[in-house]
Amino acid sequence: MRKKARTSAAQPSTRHAPPLATSSAAPAPDGILIALELGGEFPSLAESEGATRRVLTQHEGETPAAFADRVASGLETIFGRGVELRTVALACNERLDAAADAARRNLVGLALGAMAKHRTGKVYLTASRRSSERTRHYLTALGHGSFDEWRGAGLEISTDFGREVAARPVTYPAASSGTRARVA
Repeated sequence: MRKKARTSAAQPSTRHAPPLATSSAAPAPDGILIALELGGEFPSLAESEGATRRVLTQHEGETPAAFADRVASGLETIFGRGVELRTVALACNERLDAAADAARRNLVGLALGAMAKHRTGKVYLTASRRSSERTRHYLTALGHGSFDEWRGAGLEISTDFGREVAARPVTYPAASSGTRARVA
């Protein structure tokens, strides 16, 4: 014999909507972009552990300007949603002519501009530990100039010439916004 199901008056629901996300949500994962010029040496970045990395390499026969444009065009979209560009490493070769200089300056400026809206980020200008003194001087000067231009944006700019060279980082006085740059 079947039992009849008891019917009761509908009771009001006591479920609540889930709480809205607050501004204290976990920060977006770090994104590291490595732009490797043809003949450049792959940089070693200690803080890359656990970060999302993307590597763009210059193609054989690609001009420095075309490479810089290709890298720059992907600065905002290369990582997709949920990952913020926090570090750009430009692994430079020994080329120091006007075309290479203009391309590097353009790329560094655009990378710093992309990171400035988050008021955090690092640009590394890297070269091989076997790089010439002329190349080291050039990259150091490029780092100083870029820092001066982006002084108030809260960004860091460093040069790195491999692990075997003992480089003493140079820290500039903090700007009004707490900006630091290291150029070695």
